Amino acid sequence: MAKYKLSRKKNPQKKDEPGKWYAIPSTVNRLDTRSVCKTVTRNTTTAPTEAESTFNLVVDGIPHEVQLGNSVQLGRLGWIRLSFGSEGVEDITQFDAASMIKNVKVVFTPSKELMAEIKNGLTFENVGVVEEGFTFPSTRSYLEYKETGKLPAQGGTGTDPDDGETTEPGEDETENPLA
Repeated sequence: MAKYKLSRKKNPQKKDEPGKWYAIPSTVNRLDTRSVCKTVTRNTTTAPTEAESTFNLVVDGIPHEVQLGNSVQLGRLGWIRLSFGSEGVEDITQFDAASMIKNVKVVFTPSKELMAEIKNGLTFENVGVVEEGFTFPSTRSYLEYKETGKLPAQGGTGTDPDDGETTEPGEDETENPLA
């Protein structure tokens, strides 16, 4: 079950309005490569160390291919490609790639097959409400706080929803136009 928290986001163009509530992903665990390899090889004749070695070989080869301008397919997982932006110039002869190309990133695009498998049977569970840097353990505790002004005795944290703890590294949150 996918976990989420509710967080209020204000529309910068409507500063006088309180904003709307949006679901933000909440990561339960971060699995390292060794753990994933143990899981995926569980009912196979492949040893987890073999899978991990193969995975590391693939990772070793990706940077060179991406630097050459190639988009790299990783089987049924998806594609990896390079993305960047740049400063603009009026005169084309004034463009200097070394100093003007900015925001270099690697973009991962999951395959349609992988996305379909992830979405198949997906359900969601609310694990809290975030407001002004405080995480309430449930919608009920948030509503009680709003009514009584008393913080919950346990379960709340002082984590900021924008500190990276609620999303996976590299995750793109641009789907929400107000974020």
